[in-house]
Amino acid sequence: MTSKREERRQRSEQERLERERLKRAQGMRKRVFLIVGLLAVVALVILGVTRRGDSGRVWSAEHGHWHEK
Repeated sequence: MTSKREERRQRSEQERLERERLKRAQGMRKRVFLIVGLLAVVALVILGVTRRGDSGRVWSAEHGHWHEK
């Protein structure tokens, strides 16, 4: 039969392990969201650059806006 002190120690150890597990999971979620966010930004930049080149428009530095070719 285990003593109350031993039960409290085991419960405390289980709670500590659970906190560590949750902390690791939260860190993993942060990394995944960061990577997904970076990929989304890169995709938007690439789409913006390719669409601008295909749009038939050119930037006029003299006038400060776009003109049709």
